[in-house]
Amino acid sequence: MKFVSSSGLKAAPVLLLGIFVVVAGKSVDKIRRPFPGIERMGRHLYTNRPPKDYVSQNPRTVEGRFTSRVNHFDPQDRNTFEFTYLTNDQYYREGGPLFLVVGGFYAVNPYFIEGSHFSDIAAQHGAMLATFEHRYYGNSIPVEDYSTSNLRFLRTEQVLFDLIELVDFLKREVMNDPNARVILHGVAQAGTLASWARQRFPNIIDGAWASSALVRATVSFPEFAEDIGNIIREKASDECYNRIFQAFHTAQNLLDAGFAGRISEMFNTCDPVNVEDPLEVELFFYAMMISLDSAMFDEGDLDNIGRVCDRLTSDEYNTGLDALSAFLINRYAEERECFDLSFENFVRYLTDIDIDSVANQEFGLRKSTYQTCTEFGAFPITTSPDQPFGNRITYDLFLAECQAAFGEFLTEQVVYEGVRLTNLHYGADDPRTTNVLFTNGALDPLRHVSITSYQNLLANARVTPREFTGADIFAINDFDSEELLETKRMAEQYISSWLGSPISPL
Repeated sequence: MKFVSSSGLKAAPVLLLGIFVVVAGKSVDKIRRPFPGIERMGRHLYTNRPPKDYVSQNPRTVEGRFTSRVNHFDPQDRNTFEFTYLTNDQYYREGGPLFLVVGGFYAVNPYFIEGSHFSDIAAQHGAMLATFEHRYYGNSIPVEDYSTSNLRFLRTEQVLFDLIELVDFLKREVMNDPNARVILHGVAQAGTLASWARQRFPNIIDGAWASSALVRATVSFPEFAEDIGNIIREKASDECYNRIFQAFHTAQNLLDAGFAGRISEMFNTCDPVNVEDPLEVELFFYAMMISLDSAMFDEGDLDNIGRVCDRLTSDEYNTGLDALSAFLINRYAEERECFDLSFENFVRYLTDIDIDSVANQEFGLRKSTYQTCTEFGAFPITTSPDQPFGNRITYDLFLAECQAAFGEFLTEQVVYEGVRLTNLHYGADDPRTTNVLFTNGALDPLRHVSITSYQNLLANARVTPREFTGADIFAINDFDSEELLETKRMAEQYISSWLGSPISPL
């Protein structure tokens, strides 16, 4: 990873030194590895990533590097860095528009400009396709390490200016058409940026299709657990929901009654659950919830839910607690010797400042969590009675996480202020924008922080029944439901209208 200073000197890469400690023939990392689903702790709870190991076979996809300011808002700071962008002119016709896929919380990948529904729409309009890498991800790093001080340039406003300046460059230098129309597209956090770019720069961006876009910042996000429960009912059964409900509430009752040793034994925790430490109790239930969630939503395949529920409702277990503990232990036996519920282990990945560490390169944990703590919130608490995961996971756990990862300056007031200012700056669920289409799935927890109802004549929203996060971004295929096909056709129609073809609002 490299950054470029104003003097033009390039810093040497920061290398992760792997230290492998062995005790009795087993690695400490395996014994004390953070609990499964750790990657979901960041902002990108359900970010649609390109398929694993996708490699472009398209010779028209070309990679470039764009030089941008590290800090767009300080004229005295002349430091710059480079971020990666990709272009594809396979469908481009002279005078055609620019279709730009906004980068998300992952390394840049050509998939979304080669195999998505957006790329198919681009073919209809003779568009130049492009995408770029979000600052602080992949090979687009503006700093030497991820210390808290160096994360100060990881702000939404900075990314939006990266985007706008890249658009200007692509129109002038790649397309040789400074007047080309521009359409943005993104999913999850990238969809958020797409909609906000249109809102902030309507003179530059002609329209944006935002799929599963999180536009309303909120400190607490109880809807997450509620929706996971509803999805379990929808995709599996009430019996499975009830088993999970029974398991979590039985565990709560046993801990309250002083049977921490039994719980620790059943779930194979590395150390006995310390019931005198409220954070450790919260962490136990969060670990169980997010580990179960990770198994159910593995690779985004909702059919996993039925398979997991088949195990949880098996007749070989007398109680829900027996079923849950056996499932989690068997599921993750090869990955860890025991479940380490210490708070230090919980934040271990979040405090890693090395650019090339697995936690930062593969999952983007420290980076995405920083924006969660300072701008977006959406902490998945379980205070609602309408979900099966008990009621012990509170905001206190996540505030402690933010402070341990980034510093004591992140007080409750600072976190609330960050959320308030995000909504003030961008309008939350009333952005009063035009030429934006918001699409969501009815099974997607992110719809609760998105826009799901009709806005005005030139901005609209649609929720697709029985679909999950970002289902509408993939190319039309024979497995699409009628409702999903209607959503994809709607995106085509609105993009056409923004480029000049008239449309009647649905």
